[in-house]
Amino acid sequence: MASQKQVLVVDDNVEMVEMLSAMLQHHGYETASAHNGYEACDWVREGMPRAIIMDLGMPWMDGFGAVRAIRRMPGAEALPIIAVTGSADNDSAKKAVAAGFTQHFSKPLNFEHLNDYLATLN
Repeated sequence: MASQKQVLVVDDNVEMVEMLSAMLQHHGYETASAHNGYEACDWVREGMPRAIIMDLGMPWMDGFGAVRAIRRMPGAEALPIIAVTGSADNDSAKKAVAAGFTQHFSKPLNFEHLNDYLATLN
């Protein structure tokens, strides 16, 4: 079972995963990583994280497909899943929330805003 401070970082960009994981760890979070939606789903089945930060545009299974699959898993209906995307328009945010994401952040990611949001989950 995952720790209450564990955050799953999901992005096909390995550098983004490493950078975001390092910043989260610096702020006291434990992290795990996945690089596509299928890996994220497998990870959630194995151990429920405290939150997921997920890119929308990934190969094989994108963030939209992954969030829909995760929401169908027992115990994951209310899991905080944060969308991160290069699209900053309101339509993108609305689509993400409609798909099942609890929050939407645009790239380049403002880490302080993300950290403030994660702090509200504890």
